[in-house]
Amino acid sequence: MPLIVTHGWPGSVIEQLKIIDPLVDPVAHGGKADDAFDVVIPSLPGYGFSGKPTETGWNPDRIARAWAELMKRLGYTRYVAQGGDWGSVVTVSMGLQAPTGLLGIHTNLAPAIPPEVAAALAMGGPAPAGLSEQELAAFNTSIAGARAGRLAYFTMLTAQPQAVGYGTTDSPAGLAGFLLVHPGFASWKYGNDPQQTLTKDDVLDDITLYWLTNTATSAGRLYWENKGKSPVIASLWKTTDISLPVAVTVFGEDAYRPPESWARRAYKNLIYFHEVAKGGHFAAWEQPQLFAEEMRAAFKSLR
Repeated sequence: MPLIVTHGWPGSVIEQLKIIDPLVDPVAHGGKADDAFDVVIPSLPGYGFSGKPTETGWNPDRIARAWAELMKRLGYTRYVAQGGDWGSVVTVSMGLQAPTGLLGIHTNLAPAIPPEVAAALAMGGPAPAGLSEQELAAFNTSIAGARAGRLAYFTMLTAQPQAVGYGTTDSPAGLAGFLLVHPGFASWKYGNDPQQTLTKDDVLDDITLYWLTNTATSAGRLYWENKGKSPVIASLWKTTDISLPVAVTVFGEDAYRPPESWARRAYKNLIYFHEVAKGGHFAAWEQPQLFAEEMRAAFKSLR
């Protein structure tokens, strides 16, 4: 089964390197030969190995169309798509566009926050009436993160990415400092055992790719192109209009963990929803084996 996987910010194709072998060779990783994927990992426009956009309009909708054209040119007549972070929004846009050959999508950062919850979050609370215990916990986590300033990078990149770009392009220490502001790194211990936690070298690989390709500024432009649209609010991405099958995995160490009730409201054709204990915002990077197992389970019915 061909699978196109899309990264986000401040990640890169580096995020997905460790999932290639488990997906391509499942027999060596506890799966069956029929579970194998043909994996395509494109670099988002402005990131790493891709070109730097010189015109406006490189938003998730346009990237989604480019990915569909990519899969067509590669000769795939049927395939599935997966994404996290901004890659999630690109993948959801692919699901909405439903290009010929796309059978279904999976995301580990599902745009799923309902309208009334999004409105309450924008006002800083209080929570809407009638939330379940799990929904209230998700609401409170989002409020706490905003109050702690964990979305400061989002505000700056949306408003003035070029201003940040001068520092991140001029200094490798400045680049590292700004990328590590992302809350996805908050609980990392940077140990020496790659089986337990990402090492310093793993993280430096990602930062170095930005540095050597001089793409810190062009990568941040994606936020500006989206004009402040949150990647986790369902209505902003018209999720209820998606007719293709949708699969969602919630990784338990991520700061954003939408309840199943929100996911079912957001996606009318939700065929798979699973919560796992391990793995955070960069799930493919942090837990490649578990991530691969989720891909096998999520797309099993579409083979």
